[in-house]
Amino acid sequence: MRPQEHAPSGSRRPQVGSGAPTAPGQGHADSSDLADRYRLLVEHTPDAICVHQQGVIVYMNPSGLRYLEARRPDDVLGHLITEFIHPDSVPSMLSRITDLNGHGTASAPSEATVITVNGSPIPAQAVSVQTSWNGEPAYQVILRDLTEHKAAQDALRYQAALVNHVSDAIVGVSPAGHISSWNPAAEAMYGRPASEVVGRPLAAAVGVACEPAAIVAAGGRILDSHTKSDGSPLSIAISAAQMDDGFVLVCADETYKRRAEEHFTAVVQTLNEGVVVVDHTGRLASANLAAKRILDIHPGLDTRAPAHSLPFRTFDTNESPVDWDDHPVSITRRTGDSTSALLGIERTSDGRRFWLSLTAILLTPSDPKSSVVASFSDVTDQHRAGVELAYAATHDDLTGLPNRTLLLTRLDEMLVDDTRQQSLAVQFIDLDNFKSINDTHGHAVGDAVLCAVAQRLSETLGGVSLVARIGGDEFVAVVPGGDAAGATQLRLELSAPLAVAHLTVPLAASVGQVIIEPGDPRNAQAILNAADLDMYQTKGLRHR
Repeated sequence: MRPQEHAPSGSRRPQVGSGAPTAPGQGHADSSDLADRYRLLVEHTPDAICVHQQGVIVYMNPSGLRYLEARRPDDVLGHLITEFIHPDSVPSMLSRITDLNGHGTASAPSEATVITVNGSPIPAQAVSVQTSWNGEPAYQVILRDLTEHKAAQDALRYQAALVNHVSDAIVGVSPAGHISSWNPAAEAMYGRPASEVVGRPLAAAVGVACEPAAIVAAGGRILDSHTKSDGSPLSIAISAAQMDDGFVLVCADETYKRRAEEHFTAVVQTLNEGVVVVDHTGRLASANLAAKRILDIHPGLDTRAPAHSLPFRTFDTNESPVDWDDHPVSITRRTGDSTSALLGIERTSDGRRFWLSLTAILLTPSDPKSSVVASFSDVTDQHRAGVELAYAATHDDLTGLPNRTLLLTRLDEMLVDDTRQQSLAVQFIDLDNFKSINDTHGHAVGDAVLCAVAQRLSETLGGVSLVARIGGDEFVAVVPGGDAAGATQLRLELSAPLAVAHLTVPLAASVGQVIIEPGDPRNAQAILNAADLDMYQTKGLRHR
């Protein structure tokens, strides 16, 4: 509906910002001054004011255009007012104007949803006034934006719900120190209903003297001990904030947490396993009794010193010192992953050496400055037993030389070493007259001869050579840089008599040798077989 179709003949077109509606109750006012004042009021009011006649908008003040997000007056003027009212709000709008019964009468304020030119809904408070436009009946609508009001209401409802449903006690305190509000959580925490404590001093409700101003002055948070209505103690973390009308206290019950911490501390202190906490700066934050005993952290020692400066030395299974950057605690701190290691410890105080199995984990993985918890136990006996078993599995129990298993392993490692540039001489040694020594002097002397031969071989071939006993009276030597003459020289060295068990025992040996050049494709077993075959060929030639 356009206004021209409904306005009387000669009526003016719809307008914005001029020709404001007749002031309510004035009709055709005799005083032009009053009309001018009213016009200015309508033009400059922050509320949206429009006039519709037979359902068509014929006037809209500047605030109304902004309110409806109109870029130009034609976006609104001449349009049906129902285009800008949500369908759900139209019935109440019609009801409001139907109830108006005379010029200047106004409806009670009611809520409506306005739809802007861009289609956005806006909550509004609407008042309809019966008026006239160009001498014809019309309706003036005053719209007030309720967006901020609604947001404030929602915020207040949320805050009220939060206060009533949080698990922490929220207590309002007047400047004089009396309780002004006491939420349900406070009732449950202290065992005192709001009706009993509101209006009374704060100290009477929490069981001890409590000064909110002092808490604010101390930084706004303290840990305090309160008393429940039945006399039981409460460990309370209090946060305080000063407001215009007093203070607000948020009281968190940490009683169970404190009990759990105390229980945990007691359990940790009684463990046989050492437990230490190292902070993100590398300093020892705490240590249980077992850790202090194991590591000699005695009373009076500055445990806040860097962990790597504590009174012990750390080394690995190769007896090499463990740098702090390579320590499991540092690795866990750097990577965030759990790290385990076997570490040797030498105490400064008494020189005692022992072995620890240590595991390090982050105390708080989500914290970039998390401390590291290291737990460890003394595994010296187990480690030594393991070392002895590993030694027994790879060494001859009579001479202490490497056995066949270790010989083959080491030789294979040498063969696949791409950096090796020199030849290897693999010498297979067999004692020619060992059976007669056993038969003549007995096995005890025979064992002594084997040990003496092992020592002579080690001394003759030097530290860079690998000497092994592979069974009975057979030995193998791997000599880096060895040449073809090496087998003959070794046989001459072994031909000298041995002085054992107050006896001088003659000795003879056959030596087979294989020279291995870099890049030889054979494995250790194949080379050992070749050296064994050469030894038997040499023995046969010598005994013809």
